[in-house]
Amino acid sequence: MGGEDAIFSWFKSAKPVEDTTERLERLEKGMRRLEEEWTEVYHKFRVLQMRVAKQVQRLDKNSSQEEPQAEGDGVVRTASSLSPRMQKIQEEILERRRRGASAGVVSKEGGE
Repeated sequence: MGGEDAIFSWFKSAKPVEDTTERLERLEKGMRRLEEEWTEVYHKFRVLQMRVAKQVQRLDKNSSQEEPQAEGDGVVRTASSLSPRMQKIQEEILERRRRGASAGVVSKEGGE
């Protein structure tokens, strides 16, 4: 009879079953909260993406207005307020664009 006592004690200690409507409401609240958080994060990302796009446009505009200076190795460089690392990255980007333009490839910026 000791086994029966263990079963009944388990039933007594078991948590009450949550009502289905309460569970559904709790899940819906959690889902709405997640959607709100995602919307906020997505908005912040879009604002950041727009800022970066504007900065790139300004850099492109400034670099096209600057006087090119030929160096001894035949590479044409422009005076810039960018750090040496950023200048190198910009040169790589421009080189990729030149290669893409010469191959007739049109890239779509913005990721949309």
